[in-house]
Amino acid sequence: MTGTATARATGMSQSKLSKIENGMLLPSVTDVERLVAELAAARETRIELVELARSLHAEAETRRVVLHRGAHRHQQTISRVEARAATSRFFQVNLVPALLQSEPYLRIVLGTMPHSEQEAAVAALRTRRSRMDDLAKQFVFVLSESALRWRMGSAELMAEQVEHLAAIQRRPNVRLAVVPWSADANVVALHGFHIYDERVVTVSVLTGNATITDPLDVREYLALFGRLERLAVRGEELQALLKRIAEDHRRLG
Repeated sequence: MTGTATARATGMSQSKLSKIENGMLLPSVTDVERLVAELAAARETRIELVELARSLHAEAETRRVVLHRGAHRHQQTISRVEARAATSRFFQVNLVPALLQSEPYLRIVLGTMPHSEQEAAVAALRTRRSRMDDLAKQFVFVLSESALRWRMGSAELMAEQVEHLAAIQRRPNVRLAVVPWSADANVVALHGFHIYDERVVTVSVLTGNATITDPLDVREYLALFGRLERLAVRGEELQALLKRIAEDHRRLG
């Protein structure tokens, strides 16, 4: 049976069939069902190929990394993910996580946006923050010390932001830890990331925000988060560090 005849019999274009034959296009389950039927494949072969198509599509969907553009759209997407998550974990290298940002700090972060987009992003973030009042949900934050020393505004703004963290960490469902500069880290963390339960990871890049759902990738991020958390200080040691950083900002002016 020629390729032209097969394409006609299965309702495909000849170019599509050629791409499938040459491994340039993953056929849908329906495509495979039509092909094995028209080509009179044996029953065992039909079952094997249809199941293979199903598993490949499941893997392709799982491995997909979705890039969202625009802060407002990202806030809406993350808000839906957070609404379902029992435990949300956050790691940041050079920025305070959005849920922990004071209003003045947030305005600096969103400063380059048009006013309408900025207001939409602020509104979406307020919705996300309201979920922190749900004591059934856990929020775990690990920051590098550099995230608190990276100047995003005036010295007073930064000092107030650090003090804002000290207040938020008193919430019973919030765990805050900071990896100090003095820590012998020996861990490579190329960028910040957020993990929602054991299901979803989000990573912010310059031109958008990536959503990762592959279980193997999520486990890697969970393992990295665990290593970073073990390096961090908390409790009275953290309070002393936060106080020192706030004083440094005010002193340096």
